[in-house]
Amino acid sequence: MQEFNLDKKFKRLMKGCLVVFVAFLFLGLALPFFPGDGKGSTEGALILSIICTIVFGFFTILIWRTLKKLPCVDIIVDNDGLWYKHKQKKDGLVPWKKIGKIKERLYLQCLDILDSDGRKLIRIEYQLNNFEVLRNILNDKLSDWLPKSQQSSFSKNVLYHFFYGACIIGFSWLGLYVGRHSNPWFGYIGMGILVIIILYEYLATAYRLDLIDNGLLIVYPTSKKTIAYSDISSIKMADTFQKGARFPEVWVTVKNGSKPYKLKQLGVDANSLFITLKKAKELKA
Repeated sequence: MQEFNLDKKFKRLMKGCLVVFVAFLFLGLALPFFPGDGKGSTEGALILSIICTIVFGFFTILIWRTLKKLPCVDIIVDNDGLWYKHKQKKDGLVPWKKIGKIKERLYLQCLDILDSDGRKLIRIEYQLNNFEVLRNILNDKLSDWLPKSQQSSFSKNVLYHFFYGACIIGFSWLGLYVGRHSNPWFGYIGMGILVIIILYEYLATAYRLDLIDNGLLIVYPTSKKTIAYSDISSIKMADTFQKGARFPEVWVTVKNGSKPYKLKQLGVDANSLFITLKKAKELKA
């Protein structure tokens, strides 16, 4: 039996955010009562007060509801399944065989555990201590009995290419305009460096993955890489963190390779992609 409890730092962060938003909420409510210079300033203060009340009130309620749920998110796992810690096993057990799918909720920073009909059975927060261990347990259990996926091609959508193309063209134009009419250093040098960084990120990121007969075909904007199943030394889940948020991806490491091939957001959950690749490699082993 293993327990996975919520990180105490996250609890303190949420409490701190609640205090800050409540303070701004009361400040917004008090704005109309501050002395002003006349009728115009009073109307402006009233409008600003309404906006502050709506915005900070919304976030205050959101964080308050989140804090109320935090004592009920701890998870216990054993050979039979998993359940919420605040429940008795007999009342809250979700058997392993009942799980049909893991659904990522990147913006909510959690996993929804679904049955074969898509109904939610339990929710797992990314902020649990040793979350990676729990995720590996889930993926190992699911890969044992889930059938091999029929999907053999995974790719980013058209908007991904459009976004990067728009950024490269837009910042290039902005750099030329600023360089000619205002500040050459900022326009040509500053914007030029930014465009190079965006272009490098685009060219270095795989946008499609195909499962072929003897291995994987990883496609980049200007190149392709074929990896035989026999050359793969490991397939694992990993995470990148941006502003405290967790973004899962799949790393494929080859024998004698110095760096893994990183596969992320290819139109399918990272957990589903991981299980698919793991089962494909096992079948070809």
